[in-house]
Amino acid sequence: MYLVHVSLHAPAGPAELPEGARELLLAAAVAEEGIEHVSVHAGAVPRPVLGVFVLADGLEDAEERARAFCRRAVALAPGLAGWRVQGAQAPLVAAFYERLLAGPGPAGRNGPGTIPST
Repeated sequence: MYLVHVSLHAPAGPAELPEGARELLLAAAVAEEGIEHVSVHAGAVPRPVLGVFVLADGLEDAEERARAFCRRAVALAPGLAGWRVQGAQAPLVAAFYERLLAGPGPAGRNGPGTIPST
């Protein structure tokens, strides 16, 4: 399973996603796409982002499935008229873990240094 972030672009200037956007989107899912879950991050900057969890054989396939699903879902949902898919890609989380390891705290599994013996 892959998590793909799909950015949405508002029809004209700043706009908010409608209430129930997640349900509107999921109503368009078909089993063959492997869409397992959708989360809506309406306050993401600079534009809203959908977290689409996709069952796929590889990353490229997952990104394409998420992109196609979102394009179709946005086109079909009356509450999303004029919105469009800006991009779809798997998020990189390496920077988060690098910050976690470099942060303050004792040496060990979650910090730099050797792992203390137990």
